[in-house]
Amino acid sequence: MNLSIWNDDFWLPQNTTWKDFNQLEQNNIRLPHIHHLIYVYPLAGLLYLTRLLFEYCIAQPLGRSLGIRDYKLNIQRIDRKLLNHTKSYDNNNNNKQKQRRTRISPLAKFSESTWRFTFYLGIFLYGLLILKNKIWLWDTRHCWLNYPNHQLTNDIYWYYMIELAFYWSLVFSQFIDVKRKDFWQMFIHHIATISLLSFSYIVNFVRVGTLVLVVHDAGDYWLEGAKMAKYARAQRLCDTTFVIFAVVWFITRLCFYPYKVLYTTTFEEFTILGSFPAYYMFNGLLILLQILHYFWFYLICQVAISAFKAGKVEKDERSDSEESDDEQDIVNDDIDKDK
Repeated sequence: MNLSIWNDDFWLPQNTTWKDFNQLEQNNIRLPHIHHLIYVYPLAGLLYLTRLLFEYCIAQPLGRSLGIRDYKLNIQRIDRKLLNHTKSYDNNNNNKQKQRRTRISPLAKFSESTWRFTFYLGIFLYGLLILKNKIWLWDTRHCWLNYPNHQLTNDIYWYYMIELAFYWSLVFSQFIDVKRKDFWQMFIHHIATISLLSFSYIVNFVRVGTLVLVVHDAGDYWLEGAKMAKYARAQRLCDTTFVIFAVVWFITRLCFYPYKVLYTTTFEEFTILGSFPAYYMFNGLLILLQILHYFWFYLICQVAISAFKAGKVEKDERSDSEESDDEQDIVNDDIDKDK
């Protein structure tokens, strides 16, 4: 911590130095350390490999058992029938559509959503389990009281490491997964989250960091569950799950996050620790996340309004930008009519 980039005056509150951290460690108080973050990268690779195995061994068989089709199996047959029953045919355009359908099938989308549903649900339950008895969950002032003498326990350590590894895996996989309309917003979100988690870990702001994590994980698995139901054509389940997702999102990200998390990072932290340059940087990143929350809630409202008009959730505005499986059904229906 002797590099100028880790200057005490920038990163730490007044009357706190990195020497205080060293002194606490000498007194057998376990604290976060920058070298811990090195282990995040192999863990991110392991998570990505776990995802591939999960999708191949669990998600895809589950999707097939639910009747979700993989267009890669019959794309050539479909294209031959389209050629036979279409008078004017643009070969170049069809090749692009063929590649698009081959690359992104409903089964692939279902598998991706199943993995994310499983991870988000698992990590959210783990977060609740380890935080339920933590004093700062119920009184956020304890995120700052007695700082920096905040012991890093094994459960918090692994919570941080797994979450950081997951977000790094998302940054990598985002460029090869189903491309979504909010690609760059998600990219900014992931980078901001990784920056927040990394810096908060180094300066031992892990208590408030765990609150940020559990808030963000609370609603994501409901969204992925709604997508799974949509791909499985369980429309009523999709509608119900989406409504729950919208309510949970509103409560956690538009109520709890600004009025509890942002309140403690701006006012309570300022009252207890005072202001310092990193204080403004951290809060700037947290406010950036809140701006993204408002943007995504706008998209959620668009879906809700469309669903109200159509009588069902048609498509998540955050979902992929390629053809939907409903559009493929129209193609199949036209083919069947011409038999």
